[in-house]
Amino acid sequence: MPLDHPPRGRRAVCLAIAAVVSVLLAGCSAAAPASGGELDLVPLKRGAEQERELRQLYDAAIESGETDVSVYAGHHDEFAEIYESFETRFPGLTISPEVYTGAALQTALESERTSGRHVADVISNPNADRYAEQGFVEPYQVVTFAMPEWSEGRISPDQLRAADHTYYSPAALMFSASYNTQKLTQSELPTSWAALAGPEWHGKIVFMDPSVPGGTNTVLTILLNAGVVDQAWLDAVGRNAKIVAQDQLALQSISSGEFPFQPLSATTSIVLAQKKGAPVDAYFYDVGNVIATEKWMLAADAPSAAAGKLFLNYLHTVEVQRAVLEAGNFPINQDSSLTSPHGWPTLADVDFVPLPALSVVRQKSTEFGPLFKRLTAG
Repeated sequence: MPLDHPPRGRRAVCLAIAAVVSVLLAGCSAAAPASGGELDLVPLKRGAEQERELRQLYDAAIESGETDVSVYAGHHDEFAEIYESFETRFPGLTISPEVYTGAALQTALESERTSGRHVADVISNPNADRYAEQGFVEPYQVVTFAMPEWSEGRISPDQLRAADHTYYSPAALMFSASYNTQKLTQSELPTSWAALAGPEWHGKIVFMDPSVPGGTNTVLTILLNAGVVDQAWLDAVGRNAKIVAQDQLALQSISSGEFPFQPLSATTSIVLAQKKGAPVDAYFYDVGNVIATEKWMLAADAPSAAAGKLFLNYLHTVEVQRAVLEAGNFPINQDSSLTSPHGWPTLADVDFVPLPALSVVRQKSTEFGPLFKRLTAG
């Protein structure tokens, strides 16, 4: 799974050279199993029609020679195992992660469209609808996705799937609390968001600046919109907390013991910190947790379109659900045979604030912007 890759022009030259070399060596050694052979799709636990779609896409990708999927996303650590298992499950196909977010992603996609030299095959971004509206992605109906019955009334449908099939969400990110296990015990943890406004938490809280785009902005927007917290609560928590520029800096402060509690942590970040030996753990409230969905799209004019479509389908299989749970995320659809290795509940069972439509979250984020800036200034 290469983390960096040459431009597609150079890659094509490399593939051509590799093909010549393979012909020359064919008579000198036993041939390796050919790409495009029989696939073992049983572990994915998909139906016959879905398996047929996966096989057809795989064969089309191998036949086209466009076998490398360039994935544009903000971070790739939590997807590393998924990329590797995809390459193993579908021999001959590879994933090339590229880090692009915000303005950098916008610029890259505009440049590719203007020049006609397209590189992106798959895009992951929470603001998927914005890129769809600009024509940077194209519709593709992912056959392995199923709208979960439990989500009705709890998650706006457009947070899980675009009506025009331009994006789908295989998993959700949970924003819980993280705490230093050497500084706090379970019995000392707050029982609700409201408790954090109390004077006993003064100087014990750290979190990311909510006035800039990011998880903290999203969480507070959802909480304020739902009436779980209000301006008075925001002001009180702001007085209790240290506000830092990045979520990673907040988690580092928790890991080092500088602060014992971070109320707005992404579960995946907590798991990564634990793997590095940090004395941190996740903490869920009985009610009122907050989620956000990951959204994946097929890039317009994707060079490796067939392989990209195959990868988008793969994201909704049991094999990926298992990896998603390991990374600390929550599958939208979770097979009954799977449980979280961290002892966490399923999305169907955990209590979270209803996730409103993308347009509502965006509108409210702008509306609450002055409150967030006031919090930071204070």
